Amino acid sequence: MTVEGFSNYRYGNCLMGLLRKTTNMICMDMIPQNEEDRLQNLKKYKILYTKSEPIFDQLAAITVTMLNTPIAMINFVDRHKVWTKANQIGESGLEIDRQSCLCSLAILNESVTVFEDITKELYLNSNPLLAGEFGLKFYAAAPIVTKEGFNIGSVCIMDKIARTFSVSEQKKLTWVASMVSVEMHKRIDSRHKFA
Repeated sequence: MTVEGFSNYRYGNCLMGLLRKTTNMICMDMIPQNEEDRLQNLKKYKILYTKSEPIFDQLAAITVTMLNTPIAMINFVDRHKVWTKANQIGESGLEIDRQSCLCSLAILNESVTVFEDITKELYLNSNPLLAGEFGLKFYAAAPIVTKEGFNIGSVCIMDKIARTFSVSEQKKLTWVASMVSVEMHKRIDSRHKFA
């Protein structure tokens, strides 16, 4: 899918440049009550700040195609940053301040977080990702849930166009998040097998 004036690749790169400049703009508490346990669980998987891996790149690419959006990311929420493991063009390593990233809101929910038209969410309008020339209009994310029940990240999709997001589409996004979780668990299982 092409967003007016941008190919997927160029739009993704423009967005990433903007993400790097973002400061605390959501203005709400985004720390779950189980934060310390959640962070310990995230560290157990040893996925933060790792190299790009084909399976995660493929899952992000499948998400873009399956849900017809220009951007898909697999993100993990650390103490102060949200770190991108994969996106639709095979890039990883993007870091965003946690207080300005919608994925920080997504891990607070057990189900899919959806903003069909972000411009209607007044508390989000001061965020530069969501306002101005590169403003995002649509965002949806499914939490990545570990076997232990912690939401350690999300698979998110974004668009510059407001759109409806059906229950069927939400199920597809949740499926991708569950596949990310399966791949993460394989890492733990293989480490135990050779320990």
